[in-house]
Amino acid sequence: MPPDRDPARAPSLLRALVARLSLVVVLGLAASYLVLYFEFRDGLWGLEGQSIAVQVQNLRASIVAETDPPRLDLPPSLQELYAQPNPLNGYQILAADGTVLDSGGFSAPYLPVPVARGGDRVVMQRERDAVSGNSIMAATLELDGIHGPYWVRVVRNLDDAESLVAQLLLGALEELYPPVTLLLIAVIGVVIVTVRSSLRPLRAVSHQASRLSLSRLDERLHTHHLPRELVPLVQAVNASLDRLEADYRVQREFTANAAHELRTPLATLRARLESRFSAQELGDIALEIEQLARLVEQLLCLARLESQEHFQCATFDAYAVALEVARELVPVALESGHYVTAATPEASVPAYGNATLTRLVFRNLIENAIQYTPAGTSITLSAGSATVIIADDGPGIDAQTAALLFERFRRGPNAAGVGAGLGLAIARGVMERQGGRLSLDANAARGARFVMEFPEPT
Repeated sequence: MPPDRDPARAPSLLRALVARLSLVVVLGLAASYLVLYFEFRDGLWGLEGQSIAVQVQNLRASIVAETDPPRLDLPPSLQELYAQPNPLNGYQILAADGTVLDSGGFSAPYLPVPVARGGDRVVMQRERDAVSGNSIMAATLELDGIHGPYWVRVVRNLDDAESLVAQLLLGALEELYPPVTLLLIAVIGVVIVTVRSSLRPLRAVSHQASRLSLSRLDERLHTHHLPRELVPLVQAVNASLDRLEADYRVQREFTANAAHELRTPLATLRARLESRFSAQELGDIALEIEQLARLVEQLLCLARLESQEHFQCATFDAYAVALEVARELVPVALESGHYVTAATPEASVPAYGNATLTRLVFRNLIENAIQYTPAGTSITLSAGSATVIIADDGPGIDAQTAALLFERFRRGPNAAGVGAGLGLAIARGVMERQGGRLSLDANAARGARFVMEFPEPT
């Protein structure tokens, strides 16, 4: 089975969706901008063409055709137009073979004459001058003179920075940049908000799934407000949870029934053996039966904890219960060379839960301290704010063992004597069923320090 991928290195669906949608938006805006740009440019070139077409008609009205070659008698306004420094526009009178007979303003002497005859129609040209490299637009009109046809042409330099097209295009670009930038930011913001809101139901289901445990197997993932594409996945997970819950119930009921059925035969066997044989004759057999009986009781306790059985809860003094259990175990502790002391004998820890089950927790922790620490070790009970602490000054618990301490059927590498490794698992289960918590203090300076946190009475 391949190892799980580190969630921090897994690809982000949110980041991928935002990046892809943002890319689509940017490309869409860029394409729209280019389309508008070229449409606008073509429209402006149309205006340029209309402008020089009007000029060539004005020149036609100013031609003196009776002279050879024809000449222009320009009105003052046109004279000023073509006499400006660095003019954009120019005019030419061309012979039929393209020879320049007269010109003024912007010069384009190498621009060829139109291939097709225009008759009385203005012929438009847009070409690049072979010598200067300028992009030139021309409007040419064919006329008849006393010695045959000739051409009147108006030319405009489209590469000049002061060209009407250049001015309008540059102005339009400068005006479009800010709104396009703001529109892009706004659209990306909308994309981020939309994607995050769309993924919110998925995050809610993920949070709900993270809370599932053996004690909450009856819960199922909801499908409210989920996208249609994710509903089959959630339904499949819920179906799997249904099967797991059913299998777990069967296993738990089997364990409880088996343990319950074993109690009576074990009690009968122990009674018969004790009635027929002395303790010396029984020897290790009595210990084995005692260990088996203890294991059966622990399995029954686990089955009750994992069932939906409701325990009777009430307000009690958790620290007083702990002191009572410690007094009962003092003879056992002294027999093995241990000392049990109360650091805060007058303290009180009001708690809400089941006092009988809580006794099992205290008994298990004190017995473990007696069993797993060397003679001469002191076991201390103390109380804090809603907590009871059982600590010893023994060798402590190494980190590797502490990580698995509360798992079932786990015993330390140096464990000896009776026990199946269920005591601490049961103790934690009891605390959790009451809404409390049992933990091992990893910061203890010496020995093992178990902390029980109890829910306060309401």
